[in-house]
Amino acid sequence: MQDLAPLILPRAPPLDPSWLAHESAANLLAPKPSLSAIDRQPLYAASCRALNASMMAPGARDHHLSRGISISSLTIPSTVDGFAIPVLRYETELTKTASGGGKKANEWEEKERKEKVILVYYHGGGLVVGEADSEDLSCRRLVLQSGIAQHLTLYSVGYRLMPQVPACTCVPDALDAFTSICNLNRGAKFILVGSSSGGELAALVSQMAPRGSVHGVLLRCPVTSDAFSGPQYVPARLRAMHTSASESFVTSLLGFFTREVPRDGLERMPLEIGEEELVGLPRTWIQICTNDVLYSDGLCYAKALQDAGVPVKVDVVVGYPHTFWLKAPQLQRALEADEEMLRGLVWAADV
Repeated sequence: MQDLAPLILPRAPPLDPSWLAHESAANLLAPKPSLSAIDRQPLYAASCRALNASMMAPGARDHHLSRGISISSLTIPSTVDGFAIPVLRYETELTKTASGGGKKANEWEEKERKEKVILVYYHGGGLVVGEADSEDLSCRRLVLQSGIAQHLTLYSVGYRLMPQVPACTCVPDALDAFTSICNLNRGAKFILVGSSSGGELAALVSQMAPRGSVHGVLLRCPVTSDAFSGPQYVPARLRAMHTSASESFVTSLLGFFTREVPRDGLERMPLEIGEEELVGLPRTWIQICTNDVLYSDGLCYAKALQDAGVPVKVDVVVGYPHTFWLKAPQLQRALEADEEMLRGLVWAADV
């Protein structure tokens, strides 16, 4: 069992020099324009697409991620109002070939029952920005470089965003997508993956889904509490170790959350689940960054799971800010963080 006590930080350490160099070169400390959430949404989506494309351009480090993969679109109806939730399905070319012919159907069906692994991916963005392809590099890397199964498929969920809908719609969108994906892939092993607010959704879905339907969970810098609205939103038994909602953890990538209402109006955050309800949750791998106001969210959730007997692993990225691999994927440390994610997937899938 991993000893989490040494990971409690009274204040954030210095930022790594390579991050400081990038921060300066990218002018991240300059004042940011004041935009509404609705205005930010298309700009954020476009910037993610441009950055991902640049990383996969010919001659770029991740050009290999542009090949050997098939991406298709589908929609899943919301149980709330029938809205068509957009989903992107990522498959290796081998998986696509296998499902399309070349062997007898019953041979492939038998092989897939033994080997099929399904990843359900929830992007970050504070439940305000981001689309199903916003974390395209991470999705492609998981599918192409996991090495955990011959047949691996990833579904990236484009759940609806605030303020067009309340947060209490984002959560059922995430759960509806997972339920439908399960129905499409009976007999597979299901792994939930989420970064930042997508980690919040992945954690909530793992708690709400029928026990045994989720095999493992990968959370990267997850939102699990609303410590910014007050200590009462962190369970009393964990408050002493929740230290990151303080000024020293603020960076150019993420400051304090300002919510119009606590928890964005949700009944509870993942960290607030009852202790007895944590028992039997799937093995969970959590990656946290030391220079992140959400650092303690991930650490405290790991502690809560561990105390309930859930297998947990925590990976700590020292000297870097919140989900920095999405904003500066070209950095060597960003690639190393992704490689840790792949090792976390092997562990979570228990293969």
